[in-house]
Amino acid sequence: MSALTWSKLYPRVSSADPALYEQLSHWKNQSESTAVAILRGQHFLAATPAALSYFESLEQNFIHATPFDFSPRLQSSGRSSVEYGLQMIKKAAKGEVVSFNWLHMSQQGKELPTLLTLYPALLDGDQILLVFFKPMDRRKRSRASISNGFETLPKELMSITLEDSAEAVYITNEDNQILAVNKAMCRICGYSAEHLLGKTPLELKLELQQKSSVPDTPLKGTGSWQGEVKKCRSDGSTFPAWQSCRRIYADNTVFYVNLFSDISEKKALEAKLTQQAMYDKLTGLPNRFHLIQLLSKAINNIKKSPEMIGALMFLDLNGFKNINDSFGHSTGDKVLQLVAARLEACCIENAEIARLGGDEFTLVLPLCHNREEIEAFSEQILSLFEAPFEINGQKFYLGTSIGISLFPQQSDEPNQLLSMADTAMYSAKKSPNHIRFYNATIREAAEKKLHTLNDLRHAQGLGQFSLAYQSIIDLESNDIVAVEALLRWTQNNGEIVEAQDFIPLLEEAGLMVSIGQWALEQACIQMQQWQQEFDPQLKISVNISRSQLEHPDFIPMLKGLLARTQLPANTLIIEITESALIHRPKFMANVLAQLKEMNISIAIDDFGAGLSSLSRLSSLPLDSLKIDSAFAQRLNTNQGQKLCKAIMQLAQTLEIDVVVEGIETQSQRDLLLNLGKGMGQGYFFDKPVKAESFTLDLLSPIYDTQQARYRVSGR
Repeated sequence: MSALTWSKLYPRVSSADPALYEQLSHWKNQSESTAVAILRGQHFLAATPAALSYFESLEQNFIHATPFDFSPRLQSSGRSSVEYGLQMIKKAAKGEVVSFNWLHMSQQGKELPTLLTLYPALLDGDQILLVFFKPMDRRKRSRASISNGFETLPKELMSITLEDSAEAVYITNEDNQILAVNKAMCRICGYSAEHLLGKTPLELKLELQQKSSVPDTPLKGTGSWQGEVKKCRSDGSTFPAWQSCRRIYADNTVFYVNLFSDISEKKALEAKLTQQAMYDKLTGLPNRFHLIQLLSKAINNIKKSPEMIGALMFLDLNGFKNINDSFGHSTGDKVLQLVAARLEACCIENAEIARLGGDEFTLVLPLCHNREEIEAFSEQILSLFEAPFEINGQKFYLGTSIGISLFPQQSDEPNQLLSMADTAMYSAKKSPNHIRFYNATIREAAEKKLHTLNDLRHAQGLGQFSLAYQSIIDLESNDIVAVEALLRWTQNNGEIVEAQDFIPLLEEAGLMVSIGQWALEQACIQMQQWQQEFDPQLKISVNISRSQLEHPDFIPMLKGLLARTQLPANTLIIEITESALIHRPKFMANVLAQLKEMNISIAIDDFGAGLSSLSRLSSLPLDSLKIDSAFAQRLNTNQGQKLCKAIMQLAQTLEIDVVVEGIETQSQRDLLLNLGKGMGQGYFFDKPVKAESFTLDLLSPIYDTQQARYRVSGR
């Protein structure tokens, strides 16, 4: 748009406000003495001669400039000029006359404290603002006395300061010819002062072609400009620079002062920080933050192709935790790098890959035709894990579970899609093919789990946890040799839940240590009572989780508990699962050794259901093996009998007692008795019941009968 002078534009300004209409008539005849400007949006269209004089500016420099070109970065109040100014402009644009104090800067750099008034008006029917500038009274008090002090210094000192500045400086005239340069300009660009003077930057090819966002003449339309440019040295090499330009009037002559600095190191540091902020350090893949950006871009792009669908795949490695625990984090990190390399080799053209952390990876498939295509790609990902990962001659076998959410069908919000895929992945771990698409069923299961977790967090406070007791029987004598304490949870609806169905959730919620300690204490108190009432040789068996064993206060807590309850340590049996021993084996071995020093018995629970290790059995201070109930169910087969016999013989060789779980019939009990000496536990003998029932139905009949027999025999 060509510049239009005040006299041409102002007659076309109108207002429906009677008060402003009178003001418009007054300003029409007072343009030489009243500082007023027309503002449309954020740019000045015209100004009175008085306004131009006030800002010490020519009309061509004022037109198209913004109010912020004549303002410091911060106002006297400390507020941002741009932020505060836009707020006032927006307020006036709604039809309200707005007055406020403002600090302006003239083209010559003088401070101009001003009372600004913004009047809403119309220009040819379009909304504008008339800006009235009223100098503040304190402007009459010379502000030179509190200036920056430069005007008081000798010109020679200013010249030396400019000459020795670390920033490159060159000054040009209106024809863009270089009139002066400092040492930094010569050093950075590789030219002598003699070579630079009298030439234009274009002749010397000091700058690369400017981008469209940068004006050909940096000062076009305004009196100052700053931004990033690409500079060239005398040898043709390029470097990024931050340049500021300012038009200065002195002695009725126009000068252009240009300052710039080499920001190569700054850009390199920014690139490094961006790399660290956007990419995973271990694998070089995009991280979670970067993934959200990639996913947002994919969502926006697919909206242009409504016939297509996008997919977010959430991968979790099956078996990785065992590698990390058994071989250390260094080996685990190498495995993760190999996984990332395989994923990149397979998916580089089809998907964006990211690592969220740990053993979790994601893939973004931006454009797919249907679910079948996505599922086929998922199966291709699964096939990547069929071959082992080899490190230093050691082969590691891993699998993966894949949860998938679809966009934009299921959501167009990246974090929600990530949550959906994560939820589907946990469901995929339990599915046969380890691939699950997020759906309503998975959502309902996740919501149910969330409610269950919430209920568990309040269960202890509501007194909903209790213990049930089940006997452990000597198969040969049929005597009760020990009692196992089993944790139960009575939900709000009265339903009783067994430990195996909620213990994993207690672990996930971080409640296992406190609940486990409560259960252990209750079991010890109960057994101490039974020992006093019936038999001091009775033993109590309690399941202890891995998180309890790993807790730094476990051993001190256990010692204190035995002291408080007066329970003999040799009548306490600690049951531990095989999986607990795999994690941090050296640490676990040390904990078990401390338990043995306390004379506490140690049993391996569910033996044979996990990764049984004969070498581990022989190296740990174990007292008994509890054979998993699945073996008892197979006693009707020849192979099942052979397996049980082998385990019992192995335990006998290692001088370890055997308890077979899950005995439900007389035939199972008889078969086990024929295989060798040992103990049994199961519904054939009794079901888990509360302490009161266990006392009345099991202990009292046995020991009352024994006492009666002693009395008859005269003992």
